[in-house]
Amino acid sequence: MNEVGRLELIRESLVAVVNEMRANVIHSSYSSIIYEGHDFSCALVAGDGRLIAQGVDDNPIHNFAVPYSTAEVVRAFGDDIHEGDIFLHNDPYTGGTHLNDVLMLYPVFHDARLAMFTATRCHWGDVGGMTPGSLSGRVQEIYQEGLRIVPTRICDRGRMNDAWLTLLFDNMRIAPERRGDFNTMLGTSRKAAEHVGRLFARFGGEALLDAVEELIERAETVMRRRISEIPDGTYHAEGYLDSDGRSATPLRGRLALTVAGERIVADFTGSSPQTRGPTNVGPAMAFNAVASIVKSFLDPDTPVNHGSFNPIEIVNPPGSFLNATLPAPCGGMVECRALMCGLVVSALGRALPEKRVGDLKGGGNHVYVSGPHRDRDGIFLFYEYPAAGTGATGRTDGNNAVRAFPEGDFNAVQSAEVVEAQCPLRIEAHGLREGSCGDGEFRGGFGLRRDVRILGDVASLSVLADKNLIPPFGVAGGVGGAANRFTVIRGGETVEPSPVPGKVGDFPLQAGDVVRMETSGGGGHGDPLVRAPERVQADVALGYLDRDQAAERYGVVIGVDGNVESAATQELRDRLRASRVRAPVTLANESDLDGPRRRIRLPADLARRLDVRGGALVEIATPDCGAALRGWAEIAERADLALSTDALAALGAEAGDTVEVRAVRTAPR
Repeated sequence: MNEVGRLELIRESLVAVVNEMRANVIHSSYSSIIYEGHDFSCALVAGDGRLIAQGVDDNPIHNFAVPYSTAEVVRAFGDDIHEGDIFLHNDPYTGGTHLNDVLMLYPVFHDARLAMFTATRCHWGDVGGMTPGSLSGRVQEIYQEGLRIVPTRICDRGRMNDAWLTLLFDNMRIAPERRGDFNTMLGTSRKAAEHVGRLFARFGGEALLDAVEELIERAETVMRRRISEIPDGTYHAEGYLDSDGRSATPLRGRLALTVAGERIVADFTGSSPQTRGPTNVGPAMAFNAVASIVKSFLDPDTPVNHGSFNPIEIVNPPGSFLNATLPAPCGGMVECRALMCGLVVSALGRALPEKRVGDLKGGGNHVYVSGPHRDRDGIFLFYEYPAAGTGATGRTDGNNAVRAFPEGDFNAVQSAEVVEAQCPLRIEAHGLREGSCGDGEFRGGFGLRRDVRILGDVASLSVLADKNLIPPFGVAGGVGGAANRFTVIRGGETVEPSPVPGKVGDFPLQAGDVVRMETSGGGGHGDPLVRAPERVQADVALGYLDRDQAAERYGVVIGVDGNVESAATQELRDRLRASRVRAPVTLANESDLDGPRRRIRLPADLARRLDVRGGALVEIATPDCGAALRGWAEIAERADLALSTDALAALGAEAGDTVEVRAVRTAPR
């Protein structure tokens, strides 16, 4: 066998170990969030923390943070790591994600030298805290989210610290599940270590480790070449999270993405300060988000290892909500990461227009329903994480109600049979959310609607989600999708379970209540008025859109016979095109920021044409933009539409350019 063939065999053998780890976790775990939802990941990591191998289905949210966590364990214990040791970790401030994601690191030695770790990160359904499931939209400090595990040795040279584990599990709800999932991770790690030992014997220890270094070096070479093909420059983007859960004030994320030769520098300086609500994230997740998108955009086909990440540098000052410090809660990690992914998508989309893609649902859409179990002592815990529409590209529509490329192999939802067998709940409705797509020449995918009825006497609801107020964005002039929405239907009336949409903590439910989950549509790509009429006709025939939506949003007239009326369509499109609000932009001489909010100073005549008042969310788009520039309307006496220098940079426009201004809609029209 030649050298290349041997190298490929070693790579595939390492990936096979990870794939078996995944199978073992799925088939032996206790929590439905793991065996049904696949909210876990496995990896092999070098002794210094570099990622060696992961499976194709593993979750980048988990695995791209593992190197940071592993490096912290190595830093904490140094040379005091021995055969038979096992480490646990979930601390967001030292490389974790959020507290529910518990990482087990199992050292693998060769010739008495630390060679690798097997890594298994699983979402435990509950890790303590103020509400069942631990994730809540209403927390104010990390101590309310559960037990924080800094790098901790829970097994010392083969001797398990049972007292520590008892303390851990006794402070978590449904402790038998937590202990069962721990044992699943333990058995999986031991079996993986055995397999790695066999690979050392098969290929030779030093030869295997040398091959790992060669694989990492080759991946780095490919990534550097791909980066060098991007035009050098600094590309700006900005975006928002709805709120911190305590008020309606949004959080602003900023990114300056610099491409210089074979390197990328992602600078998040200027993002909003950390908050007392759950929408914060620790230091590992900025790298995680940038690496996920850079790998997906530039080198999606080659295997993942640490070499792909070496050309990436992160600048992210501590103290912002994108690099929070103690005691900021970090349950909304997925939401913060989704914002950062969106920023990188928008910035890279300006550098590589053919790669532009509409925005996604904006996070995990964490929904917890809990209450007394009807058939046994204790509580039931239902955890749902409904998928949504994906963004459109310049060639294809988005997909409906599925996971997106930065997420991994999560299921879209839990199966009705599993939910109803384990919990006093009934899935009453499940289908696409009609009209929820983001419009464009290529539309975003449709979100889903799912109704869950409470069968027990009492229960509680907690929700941690984003993009309930500020919906996913469109690109290249496309329109954003509908916002997420989580409500309770009680006696035929819609009840808002929180004054801050998407941030719910322990809302009391009654027998017969229906928890309704409506997820967002993906962002559109391009001008909706040039979408092929037959595509709109097909969406109407399938019930995705109604005839009024086809006319209002795409300018396509569908007759009572279901056919496109061509002449009427052309006339309507001409009229809609002429009614758009367009204006040249000038350079403002003052800042247009009001705290985190960007003010869009609209001349009064433009505001009248848009039918918006002061404080309304509006956006500015161009055919060449990544994400549309969003802000809050301020009715101005001046006659021109003035934007600050950084607003123009985020939009990718210059003074004198003509832009389109439009109101941002959050619900299907």
